[in-house]
Amino acid sequence: MTSETPNARNRGEDPHPPLRPALSKRLLRALPVLVLLLILTWIFARTGVLHKLETTVTDAEMRLNPPPVDSTVAIVNITDDDYQALFNGTSPLDPVQLQKLLADIANGEPAVIGVDVDTSAPKFSTQFKLANWGPRIVWERDVRQVPEEATGHQDLEPLDILGGQKDIDPARNSAGLPLLIDDADDKVTRRYRRLIATNVGQLPSFPWAITKAYLHDKPAERAQLEESSEDLLIHYSGDRHGSHRLHFSAEKVEELSQHWPSASPIRGRIVLLGGSYLGQDRHDTPIGQITGLEVMANVVETELAGGGYKSPGRGFLFLLELFEAFGLILLFHIFRLRQALVWSIVFVPMVAVLCSKLAYGNIHHFLQFALILLGLLVFELYEHFRRTTVPQIYHDIASD
Repeated sequence: MTSETPNARNRGEDPHPPLRPALSKRLLRALPVLVLLLILTWIFARTGVLHKLETTVTDAEMRLNPPPVDSTVAIVNITDDDYQALFNGTSPLDPVQLQKLLADIANGEPAVIGVDVDTSAPKFSTQFKLANWGPRIVWERDVRQVPEEATGHQDLEPLDILGGQKDIDPARNSAGLPLLIDDADDKVTRRYRRLIATNVGQLPSFPWAITKAYLHDKPAERAQLEESSEDLLIHYSGDRHGSHRLHFSAEKVEELSQHWPSASPIRGRIVLLGGSYLGQDRHDTPIGQITGLEVMANVVETELAGGGYKSPGRGFLFLLELFEAFGLILLFHIFRLRQALVWSIVFVPMVAVLCSKLAYGNIHHFLQFALILLGLLVFELYEHFRRTTVPQIYHDIASD
């Protein structure tokens, strides 16, 4: 006597559907595939395949990212005209004129002035008179030889600021290394570090020193940002021209400062002073080619917004990858094939984005997690074919 029912025949269903394996067996069958997928993902990451895909997503997001309405950072740029008119076209810059420019900026009562100008030349020790202008000042501390990828090596030799002047008040003055990190593949500046290794120990980067100076009186906010020598991603604004920041030329500051501090637009802000003269210090970035001063402004804004992401630990990544794999396998265990496939259309991208957000703080690395899910999805389809179609074909052949 057969258990086949008329209703099953009428609906065209298989009266003897194959039994679904227990969840434990399903997991054991998928384990070798999961291990293989993890190895492939690691290989893709090591060979730069994933990095290329991730940077493409990152760069697209940067270009679409709207700039904030207003920025804490203002820029004073020494243009070609300023270089000729105020500094007589000489490099290093004239210490006396730089001193006057700094005094004019300080008259506007900013919170911090970041001086992105090399002051290591001996003439700064005698010709530049350091005064207590009020704002905290962060000086660029150059290095004797900048490495090609500027990632920070223990053999970096930092130079003195202000020509090696003594008795610089550390309460009002600090310094940082203006080194940024270019990707080896395309030489695009996407990352920075807070601490950089040198031959005298770890020193703060220029934007990190500025951030600490600005948050000096805000210990709660400062405590949320930890000292780190890891690579961090710069959160560029989508506007290459930095329209959300105040911009002044050196000559404009000289003119406007006569009415400061009463009419100062830079009061309480961070002012970055640097130069674009002679077309120097240009960087390729996800939003186009900009000056090093503009890159530093983006880094400082990144820090004040909570900082760039850092790579998670391998153990945490492994747990996340196991979590997403278990979730997909459980999905196919609970639902029939067609329902599971429909749900996987939502599940795969959603979980990949979620894991990327948990691991890196953004969605740029979703492909790293999506590859594992897509691989397991193919495996589940194969398993269904093996358990249903193959026995049916064998049965049909045997019946003939």
